[in-house]
Amino acid sequence: MRTLVLIAALGLSTGLSAQIRADEIRLQEQAPDRHVVVKGDTLWDISAKFLKDPWKWPEVWGFNKEQIKNPHLIYPGDIVLLSMEGGKPRLSLQGGRFDRTVKLSPEIRGEPIIIKEAGIPAIPIAAISALLSRGGVGDPGDLAAAPKILGSSDERVMFGPGDRVFASKGEADIVDWRVVRLGQALKNPDDPKEVLAYEMIHVAEARTETPGDPQVIRLLRTEQEVLERDRLVPAWKMEPPQYMPHAPDHAVQAKVVSTLGGPRFAGAWMTLVLDKGARDGLEEGHVLALFRPGRSVADPKCIRAGKIAFLAGGGRGHADDCVKNADDSSALPESRNGLAFVYRVFNKVAYALVMKSVEPVSVGDAARNP
Repeated sequence: MRTLVLIAALGLSTGLSAQIRADEIRLQEQAPDRHVVVKGDTLWDISAKFLKDPWKWPEVWGFNKEQIKNPHLIYPGDIVLLSMEGGKPRLSLQGGRFDRTVKLSPEIRGEPIIIKEAGIPAIPIAAISALLSRGGVGDPGDLAAAPKILGSSDERVMFGPGDRVFASKGEADIVDWRVVRLGQALKNPDDPKEVLAYEMIHVAEARTETPGDPQVIRLLRTEQEVLERDRLVPAWKMEPPQYMPHAPDHAVQAKVVSTLGGPRFAGAWMTLVLDKGARDGLEEGHVLALFRPGRSVADPKCIRAGKIAFLAGGGRGHADDCVKNADDSSALPESRNGLAFVYRVFNKVAYALVMKSVEPVSVGDAARNP
């Protein structure tokens, strides 16, 4: 295995020796010397061709924090090169109108490696596009002042595509709307009394036909039937951000509070809701390891005593002891189950895409530094 060790000085103090941190970058056993970027590639895919830990891509390039937030982009046709010279790594990117080589060193880099207007995405955009433009979270206060569906000229209370309905007055310059309602509460797993946020359900798209109070809107595409008192929010289209996968630079202790879309379990390319957000320092692009809690294992003597008590009416004393000591049952250790990529961050929660998992991910699983 080829191993790259980057040494970075963490700090210097007068009279004190420098603190040194060693970051091991594990290269793939058969890491190629080059990769030609093609349409359909993602930054994660390319990283995985060279690195066992794809989220360490910024470290290999020597990016500083500002460059991670504003990543330099890679295009189809570019050539990513990896070489070892004199026991030291050499990383270069060539292609198209530019030809520039960057030599790795422990120093912080302030010069951009590549600057372009667009490039390949970090992760598959198709897996998150709907949740970038239609997903979200909120609370009742967020929608209190939003226009609401009032009804129609007939007595129906549910409406579909093509229907013209009345809604309370909206802002004069807004004609395109999304119809939404609040869904299930997302609760703090460590304090069920605290509601972190509510899922924002996208119901339909609508357009104002006759402004006024009330206004008349026509329902366009719907994902479920529109109901009286559903709310209108201005239509938005969030462009996919340019992410740079990276590990958090502080300790993250998050838990899965929901799997979007309703299933109890989530697998690769499905979205998790984590109980940590911007207030906890979580950022878009953070990569977290997923951990499944170890299940409890009953004392074999208790199982045997219970069987005896049930089948033969004996062994009662052992069974009673087991009941008294139920809290002493052992638990298997937790197991690392996969990786998740944080792609949308709210104040108290965040969306994370499951990049890979050994077993299905479920509510209550932990998400921590990889």
